[in-house]
Amino acid sequence: MEFTYHPSTFLDAEVSLFKDVFSPKPIKTITYRDWLFKDIDILRDKVNRVRSEQNSKLKHALPCITGSGTIIGTRADNNLKHHNGYIVLDIDYKHNLHLKEEHFFKLKEKVFRKINEICYAGLSVRGKGYYLIIGIENPNRHKEYFNYLANWFRYSEEIKIDENGKDLSRLRIYSVDDNPYINENATILKESLLNKIKVPTISRRGATSDINIIELVEKIEAYGISIAPSYDEYLKLAIVFYNEQGEDGRGLYHRVCSLDPKYKSRDCDEQFNEVSKRGYSDCSIGTLVHLMKRYNVI
Repeated sequence: MEFTYHPSTFLDAEVSLFKDVFSPKPIKTITYRDWLFKDIDILRDKVNRVRSEQNSKLKHALPCITGSGTIIGTRADNNLKHHNGYIVLDIDYKHNLHLKEEHFFKLKEKVFRKINEICYAGLSVRGKGYYLIIGIENPNRHKEYFNYLANWFRYSEEIKIDENGKDLSRLRIYSVDDNPYINENATILKESLLNKIKVPTISRRGATSDINIIELVEKIEAYGISIAPSYDEYLKLAIVFYNEQGEDGRGLYHRVCSLDPKYKSRDCDEQFNEVSKRGYSDCSIGTLVHLMKRYNVI
Protein backbone atom coordinates (compact mmCIF):
# COMPACT_ATOMS: atom_id res chain seq x y z
CA MET A 1 0.00 0.00 0.00
CA GLU A 2 1.32 3.41 -0.97
CA PHE A 3 0.84 6.72 0.79
CA THR A 4 1.85 10.26 0.03
CA TYR A 5 1.45 13.34 2.17
CA HIS A 6 -2.05 14.67 2.76
CA PRO A 7 -3.33 17.15 0.17
CA SER A 8 -3.79 20.77 1.24
CA THR A 9 -7.50 20.00 1.68
CA PHE A 10 -9.24 16.68 2.24
CA LEU A 11 -11.50 17.55 -0.70
CA ASP A 12 -8.61 16.76 -3.07
CA ALA A 13 -8.00 13.27 -1.61
CA GLU A 14 -8.57 10.53 -4.22
CA VAL A 15 -11.03 7.65 -3.92
CA SER A 16 -12.30 4.87 -6.20
CA LEU A 17 -15.82 5.18 -7.61
CA PHE A 18 -18.01 2.07 -7.98
CA LYS A 19 -21.28 1.77 -9.91
CA ASP A 20 -22.99 0.15 -6.91
CA VAL A 21 -22.23 -2.06 -3.90
CA PHE A 22 -22.27 -5.20 -6.07
CA SER A 23 -19.64 -4.00 -8.54
CA PRO A 24 -16.33 -5.81 -7.91
CA LYS A 25 -14.19 -3.26 -9.74
CA PRO A 26 -14.15 0.55 -9.70
CA ILE A 27 -15.24 2.70 -12.62
CA LYS A 28 -12.63 5.41 -12.13
CA THR A 29 -10.74 7.54 -9.64
CA ILE A 30 -12.35 10.75 -8.35
CA THR A 31 -11.82 13.13 -5.42
CA TYR A 32 -13.88 13.84 -2.33
CA ARG A 33 -14.70 17.18 -3.95
CA ASP A 34 -16.27 15.36 -6.93
CA TRP A 35 -18.15 13.03 -4.60
CA LEU A 36 -19.50 15.41 -1.98
CA PHE A 37 -20.64 18.09 -4.40
CA LYS A 38 -22.06 15.69 -6.98
CA ASP A 39 -25.65 16.92 -6.79
CA ILE A 40 -27.48 15.13 -9.59
CA ASP A 41 -31.28 15.27 -9.54
CA ILE A 42 -31.76 11.59 -10.33
CA LEU A 43 -29.43 10.56 -7.48
CA ARG A 44 -31.05 13.00 -5.06
CA ASP A 45 -34.45 11.56 -5.94
CA LYS A 46 -33.19 8.03 -5.26
CA VAL A 47 -31.77 9.06 -1.89
CA ASN A 48 -35.08 10.69 -0.97
CA ARG A 49 -36.87 7.47 -1.91
CA VAL A 50 -34.46 5.42 0.20
CA ARG A 51 -35.23 7.69 3.16
CA SER A 52 -38.98 7.72 2.71
CA GLU A 53 -39.38 4.03 1.83
CA GLN A 54 -36.32 2.63 3.72
CA ASN A 55 -35.65 0.74 0.49
CA SER A 56 -32.48 -1.39 0.82
CA LYS A 57 -32.60 -2.58 -2.79
CA LEU A 58 -32.58 1.00 -4.06
CA LYS A 59 -29.88 1.95 -1.57
CA HIS A 60 -27.55 -0.78 -2.81
CA ALA A 61 -28.03 0.37 -6.41
CA LEU A 62 -26.58 3.81 -5.66
CA PRO A 63 -22.97 4.65 -6.63
CA CYS A 64 -20.36 4.35 -3.89
CA ILE A 65 -16.69 4.98 -3.14
CA THR A 66 -13.86 3.49 -1.10
CA GLY A 67 -13.37 6.40 1.28
CA SER A 68 -9.79 5.62 2.32
CA GLY A 69 -8.16 5.52 -1.11
CA THR A 70 -7.96 3.93 -4.52
CA ILE A 71 -8.39 0.27 -5.46
CA ILE A 72 -6.44 -1.65 -8.10
CA GLY A 73 -8.36 -4.70 -9.32
CA THR A 74 -11.26 -6.07 -7.30
CA ARG A 75 -12.35 -4.46 -4.06
CA ALA A 76 -10.42 -5.92 -1.11
CA ASP A 77 -8.30 -4.49 1.69
CA ASN A 78 -5.08 -5.82 0.16
CA ASN A 79 -5.96 -4.17 -3.16
CA LEU A 80 -6.05 -0.68 -1.70
CA LYS A 81 -3.14 0.54 -3.78
CA HIS A 82 -3.00 4.09 -2.48
CA HIS A 83 -4.25 5.21 0.93
CA ASN A 84 -5.41 8.82 0.86
CA GLY A 85 -4.71 9.51 4.54
CA TYR A 86 -8.35 9.55 5.68
CA ILE A 87 -10.61 7.21 7.60
CA VAL A 88 -14.42 7.20 7.38
CA LEU A 89 -16.58 6.41 10.40
CA ASP A 90 -20.25 5.37 10.38
CA ILE A 91 -22.55 6.24 13.26
CA ASP A 92 -26.02 4.69 13.07
CA TYR A 93 -28.93 5.48 15.33
CA LYS A 94 -29.81 1.77 15.60
CA HIS A 95 -26.48 1.26 17.42
CA ASN A 96 -27.06 4.27 19.70
CA LEU A 97 -30.60 3.81 20.96
CA HIS A 98 -29.35 4.65 24.45
CA LEU A 99 -29.12 8.27 23.29
CA LYS A 100 -32.29 10.32 23.17
CA GLU A 101 -33.45 10.80 19.60
CA GLU A 102 -33.48 14.58 19.92
CA HIS A 103 -29.82 14.48 21.04
CA PHE A 104 -28.64 11.98 18.42
CA PHE A 105 -30.01 13.96 15.50
CA LYS A 106 -28.27 17.11 16.72
CA LEU A 107 -24.81 15.52 17.05
CA LYS A 108 -23.55 17.37 13.98
CA GLU A 109 -24.23 20.74 15.60
CA LYS A 110 -23.66 19.84 19.25
CA VAL A 111 -20.65 17.49 19.07
CA PHE A 112 -18.97 17.06 15.69
CA ARG A 113 -18.41 20.77 15.07
CA LYS A 114 -16.39 20.96 18.29
CA ILE A 115 -13.93 18.20 17.31
CA ASN A 116 -10.93 19.69 15.50
CA GLU A 117 -10.00 16.44 13.74
CA ILE A 118 -13.29 16.05 11.83
CA CYS A 119 -13.03 17.17 8.20
CA TYR A 120 -16.60 16.32 7.27
CA ALA A 121 -19.81 15.22 8.98
CA GLY A 122 -22.93 14.46 6.97
CA LEU A 123 -26.09 12.37 6.94
CA SER A 124 -25.96 8.75 5.82
CA VAL A 125 -28.02 7.59 2.86
CA ARG A 126 -30.94 6.46 5.03
CA GLY A 127 -30.86 9.69 7.02
CA LYS A 128 -30.72 7.58 10.19
CA GLY A 129 -27.08 8.25 10.98
CA TYR A 130 -23.91 10.09 10.07
CA TYR A 131 -20.56 9.52 8.47
CA LEU A 132 -17.38 11.33 9.45
CA ILE A 133 -14.15 11.87 7.53
CA ILE A 134 -11.01 12.18 9.68
CA GLY A 135 -7.38 12.59 8.61
CA ILE A 136 -4.81 10.17 10.07
CA GLU A 137 -1.06 10.71 10.18
CA ASN A 138 0.10 7.16 9.43
CA PRO A 139 -2.30 5.14 7.22
CA ASN A 140 -0.24 1.97 7.80
CA ARG A 141 -1.95 1.89 11.19
CA HIS A 142 -5.46 2.42 9.82
CA LYS A 143 -7.14 -0.20 12.00
CA GLU A 144 -5.41 1.05 15.14
CA TYR A 145 -6.76 4.50 14.40
CA PHE A 146 -10.21 3.01 14.01
CA ASN A 147 -9.96 1.31 17.41
CA TYR A 148 -8.65 4.50 18.99
CA LEU A 149 -11.52 6.56 17.56
CA ALA A 150 -14.14 3.95 18.43
CA ASN A 151 -12.94 3.93 22.04
CA TRP A 152 -12.70 7.72 22.21
CA PHE A 153 -16.25 8.27 20.96
CA ARG A 154 -17.58 5.55 23.23
CA TYR A 155 -16.01 6.84 26.43
CA SER A 156 -16.09 10.57 25.71
CA GLU A 157 -19.49 10.97 24.05
CA GLU A 158 -21.23 7.60 24.62
CA ILE A 159 -21.39 7.20 20.84
CA LYS A 160 -20.95 3.75 19.29
CA ILE A 161 -19.18 3.53 15.92
CA ASP A 162 -20.12 0.87 13.35
CA GLU A 163 -17.39 -1.81 13.66
CA ASN A 164 -17.47 -2.60 9.94
CA GLY A 165 -15.83 0.74 9.26
CA LYS A 166 -12.37 -0.54 10.16
CA ASP A 167 -11.95 -2.22 6.74
CA LEU A 168 -9.66 -0.29 4.40
CA SER A 169 -11.87 -1.08 1.39
CA ARG A 170 -15.13 -0.17 3.13
CA LEU A 171 -17.69 1.36 0.75
CA ARG A 172 -19.40 4.70 1.31
CA ILE A 173 -22.78 4.88 -0.47
CA TYR A 174 -23.84 8.13 -2.11
CA SER A 175 -25.87 10.37 0.18
CA VAL A 176 -27.26 13.88 0.36
CA ASP A 177 -26.90 16.45 3.13
CA ASP A 178 -27.84 20.06 2.42
CA ASN A 179 -26.23 21.24 5.64
CA PRO A 180 -23.01 19.25 6.16
CA TYR A 181 -20.20 20.21 8.51
CA ILE A 182 -17.00 20.87 6.52
CA ASN A 183 -13.62 21.83 7.96
CA GLU A 184 -10.81 22.04 5.38
CA ASN A 185 -8.39 23.06 8.14
CA ALA A 186 -9.08 20.07 10.35
CA THR A 187 -6.22 18.71 12.47
CA ILE A 188 -4.61 15.44 11.37
CA LEU A 189 -4.93 12.79 14.08
CA LYS A 190 -1.39 12.24 15.35
CA GLU A 191 0.21 8.81 15.41
CA SER A 192 1.75 9.45 18.84
CA LEU A 193 -1.70 8.97 20.37
CA LEU A 194 -1.72 5.33 19.29
CA ASN A 195 1.48 4.57 21.19
CA LYS A 196 -0.26 5.52 24.44
CA ILE A 197 -3.26 3.24 24.04
CA LYS A 198 -3.67 0.24 26.29
CA VAL A 199 -3.96 -2.60 23.79
CA PRO A 200 -6.43 -5.39 24.76
CA THR A 201 -4.69 -8.44 26.18
CA ILE A 202 -4.77 -10.76 23.18
CA SER A 203 -1.91 -13.07 22.29
CA ARG A 204 -1.75 -15.05 19.05
CA ARG A 205 -0.02 -17.88 20.93
CA GLY A 206 -2.84 -17.98 23.47
CA ALA A 207 -2.41 -20.31 26.42
CA THR A 208 0.82 -21.82 25.10
CA SER A 209 2.79 -18.95 26.66
CA ASP A 210 2.87 -18.02 30.35
CA ILE A 211 4.29 -14.61 29.49
CA ASN A 212 1.92 -11.90 28.32
CA ILE A 213 3.57 -9.78 25.62
CA ILE A 214 1.20 -6.85 26.24
CA GLU A 215 2.22 -6.68 29.89
CA LEU A 216 5.89 -6.71 28.87
CA VAL A 217 5.33 -3.79 26.52
CA GLU A 218 3.55 -1.86 29.26
CA LYS A 219 6.45 -2.55 31.60
CA ILE A 220 8.94 -1.19 29.03
CA GLU A 221 6.77 1.92 28.63
CA ALA A 222 6.63 2.38 32.40
CA TYR A 223 10.45 2.47 32.48
CA GLY A 224 10.48 4.79 29.49
CA ILE A 225 13.80 3.57 28.06
CA SER A 226 14.89 2.15 24.73
CA ILE A 227 15.72 -1.55 24.66
CA ALA A 228 16.78 -1.43 21.00
CA PRO A 229 19.36 1.34 20.48
CA SER A 230 21.24 -0.69 17.83
CA TYR A 231 19.95 -1.85 14.44
CA ASP A 232 20.42 -5.52 15.36
CA GLU A 233 18.15 -5.14 18.37
CA TYR A 234 15.70 -3.04 16.35
CA LEU A 235 15.43 -5.85 13.78
CA LYS A 236 15.02 -8.49 16.46
CA LEU A 237 12.13 -6.57 17.99
CA ALA A 238 10.33 -6.47 14.64
CA ILE A 239 10.73 -10.24 14.29
CA VAL A 240 9.49 -10.82 17.84
CA PHE A 241 6.34 -8.77 17.46
CA TYR A 242 5.51 -10.16 14.02
CA ASN A 243 6.04 -13.78 15.12
CA GLU A 244 4.02 -13.33 18.29
CA GLN A 245 1.17 -11.14 17.04
CA GLY A 246 1.23 -11.02 13.24
CA GLU A 247 -0.01 -7.71 11.83
CA ASP A 248 -1.42 -6.85 15.28
CA GLY A 249 2.19 -6.66 16.49
CA ARG A 250 2.86 -3.54 14.42
CA GLY A 251 1.36 -1.25 17.05
CA LEU A 252 3.35 -2.90 19.85
CA TYR A 253 6.52 -2.52 17.79
CA HIS A 254 5.84 1.20 17.39
CA ARG A 255 5.16 1.60 21.10
CA VAL A 256 8.50 0.09 22.10
CA CYS A 257 10.54 1.72 19.32
CA SER A 258 9.05 5.16 19.99
CA LEU A 259 10.98 5.23 23.29
CA ASP A 260 14.24 5.53 21.35
CA PRO A 261 15.38 9.08 20.38
CA LYS A 262 16.14 7.85 16.85
CA TYR A 263 12.56 6.63 16.34
CA LYS A 264 10.93 7.47 13.01
CA SER A 265 7.46 6.16 12.31
CA ARG A 266 8.03 5.51 8.62
CA ASP A 267 11.30 3.62 9.23
CA CYS A 268 9.53 1.52 11.82
CA ASP A 269 6.78 0.58 9.36
CA GLU A 270 9.29 -0.28 6.64
CA GLN A 271 11.22 -2.57 8.98
CA PHE A 272 8.04 -4.34 10.11
CA ASN A 273 6.91 -4.72 6.48
CA GLU A 274 10.27 -6.23 5.54
CA VAL A 275 10.09 -8.77 8.35
CA SER A 276 6.53 -9.76 7.42
CA LYS A 277 7.63 -10.42 3.81
CA ARG A 278 10.75 -12.44 4.61
CA GLY A 279 9.20 -14.73 7.23
CA TYR A 280 11.96 -14.56 9.83
CA SER A 281 11.31 -16.91 12.74
CA ASP A 282 14.50 -16.89 14.83
CA CYS A 283 13.24 -14.47 17.50
CA SER A 284 10.44 -15.05 19.98
CA ILE A 285 9.05 -13.57 23.17
CA GLY A 286 12.13 -14.92 24.93
CA THR A 287 14.20 -12.51 22.82
CA LEU A 288 12.11 -9.62 24.12
CA VAL A 289 12.65 -10.77 27.71
CA HIS A 290 16.40 -11.04 27.05
CA LEU A 291 16.53 -7.45 25.77
CA MET A 292 14.54 -6.24 28.76
CA LYS A 293 17.02 -7.91 31.08
CA ARG A 294 19.98 -6.45 29.17
CA TYR A 295 18.66 -2.94 29.78
CA ASN A 296 17.55 -3.59 33.36
CA VAL A 297 13.82 -3.37 32.72
CA ILE A 298 13.35 -6.73 34.48
